[in-house]
Amino acid sequence: MMRPGLFLFICVAHGIDHIFMLLFPAVVGISVADHWGLSYGELLAIFTPAAVMFGLGAPLAGWLADRWSGEGMIAVFFVGIGAAAVLTGLADGPVTLGIGLFLIGTFASIYHPVGIPLIVRGSGEMRGRMLGINGVFGSGGMALTPVIVGGLLMLGGWRLVFILPGIAAIIMGAVFWLGFRDGLSFERKRAASLRPSTDRSEFVRAMVVLGVITVATGLIFQAMTNGLPKIVNHRVSTFGDDAFLLSATASVILAVGGVAQLLGGWLADKFPLRRLFVAVYAAMPPALAAAAVSFDLPLVVILIIAMAVVVGNQPISDSLFARYMPDRWLSTAYGVRFALSLCTGLVALPLVGFGFDLTGDFALLFYVLAAAAVVVVAAAVRLPAERAGQPAPVPAE
Repeated sequence: MMRPGLFLFICVAHGIDHIFMLLFPAVVGISVADHWGLSYGELLAIFTPAAVMFGLGAPLAGWLADRWSGEGMIAVFFVGIGAAAVLTGLADGPVTLGIGLFLIGTFASIYHPVGIPLIVRGSGEMRGRMLGINGVFGSGGMALTPVIVGGLLMLGGWRLVFILPGIAAIIMGAVFWLGFRDGLSFERKRAASLRPSTDRSEFVRAMVVLGVITVATGLIFQAMTNGLPKIVNHRVSTFGDDAFLLSATASVILAVGGVAQLLGGWLADKFPLRRLFVAVYAAMPPALAAAAVSFDLPLVVILIIAMAVVVGNQPISDSLFARYMPDRWLSTAYGVRFALSLCTGLVALPLVGFGFDLTGDFALLFYVLAAAAVVVVAAAVRLPAERAGQPAPVPAE
């Protein structure tokens, strides 16, 4: 089993990863910086390469972790993302701002293909629960981001939003390196359900289906998390123009999703994963369709439900994916998976930003996401069935 100290740092890194990737969308969603005369959609367009790099960098990060050191890559993550954030806070125009954000996305790409496989390999029979706990840290980071941004905006402006967390991440990286530079051992034994099967046709089918699921769920996740501050600010009038209360509302919505991961992780250890995934995600299409026509407190309730499914389902999804992957490819495979998922930012961010600029609302966004959720459920039922006492189909290594 993984040692508690390493697990704690991996969990903290998850929170930091999501905080830093949401800093800029939260800044422009809460209080659009008009220093350079750019619209909301144009500002999000500057962030789009960072969101794409968040995915594109993942396969290389996973490959390096498989061949070098997972712990070493986590140290690089902490220091690199912190330095990139400080650089962003010192930007003097759209070009240098874009460069800083791009570097944040590059270093942020390290976490998921490195941290998640470290947990999968070291968690044994508690995989779902440990992934759920780790997920809470990630969701906690997302939930705290609007409050952090709102507070730092009031304290010292948008530059402080990047510089102060950046310095904190660099310090965290130094502490991690001093504590774990010699590496920590963790068992690479695989559960019985992960042992190879020779049914290659089912393996290929599973990979195609998982690819479709990854792209569709990635689109929903990216659009929901990056667009949430602006959605709340635009459609929830209960709190007037109070930036802090609107930020706190977005934080509550994200926090509920994080807590839902504990339940999702527990369920993942108790029930067949494919059926569980389908049953949970089936709530998404009606929730998103309802969100398209809802405002104020009813919308907040619907968004809480949708976010609970989007985020709470992640331990189930991660556990399901791990059943089909040979151990020697694990970090690389997760890297490819997150590349597919997170590169949907290329579509999700324009859908959120320019969709709003074009229509002045988010109804179109919610209808598109509802259709994507239907695709997820339809694809998931095509995964190879889990037979009692039989492993999931994985090709012989």
